[in-house]
Amino acid sequence: MQQEIYINMDDSGKLSTNEQVCVYGGLIFLSKKDKDKFITQYRSIIKSIRCKYCKNECNHKCPEIKNTNIFPADKRRLMNYIKKYCVIALVINNNLVYDHILESKGAKGRFIDYALRRVIKESVKNLIKNHEINAYKNTKLIINIDEQSTKNNGYYNLKDGLYEELKHGIANYNYGGIITPIIHGDFTLSLCYQNSANSYVVQAADLLAGTIRHKSLEALASKDNSYTELSKFVDFKIILP
Repeated sequence: MQQEIYINMDDSGKLSTNEQVCVYGGLIFLSKKDKDKFITQYRSIIKSIRCKYCKNECNHKCPEIKNTNIFPADKRRLMNYIKKYCVIALVINNNLVYDHILESKGAKGRFIDYALRRVIKESVKNLIKNHEINAYKNTKLIINIDEQSTKNNGYYNLKDGLYEELKHGIANYNYGGIITPIIHGDFTLSLCYQNSANSYVVQAADLLAGTIRHKSLEALASKDNSYTELSKFVDFKIILP
């Protein structure tokens, strides 16, 4: 039997000297059934509130409800539902990233690739550690990312690099030896860039990313190195660099 992992992600903030943090929020599902169940309920909530966001007479072209335009009460309702599922977070503290990375579009893209590989790889390791998936079973990993994210930060070789790390491990040429692979059965990886307007799971990731960014900025302002408030609704997080 093949086990499935669905990871759906969106970003908030840019890797830039003009912003303090760049974050990614994500939702993990371990079956299509669970993913579809989430979509059904999330869509139901959106349908019940979306008329508040229409500025003109109804033409059946409802505006997308995003983190940037949602009312606080509606956001709490959606976040309370989202938190019932497995939530992951990637937080990049821009203040600690080397200047030569922030000043180069290519370097920023490669750093984002590295950061995404880290959070996805460590999330999979965490699932294995918690016995939610089996490293020796055949595995299919499906990753959905908002296509707008690629315009913000650019991705270079995310899919190939991630497959290599998960399935084959990485050779450490500086120090010798190999960082061992994580998946030992047959492994397939699908990476899709989606328009959030057509994907409820990416819309949920957008809401999640905005919330994570807000909590991360609060943590930085209060010098809370443990990100206490963020940890209350995030199941797994990575703080970089």
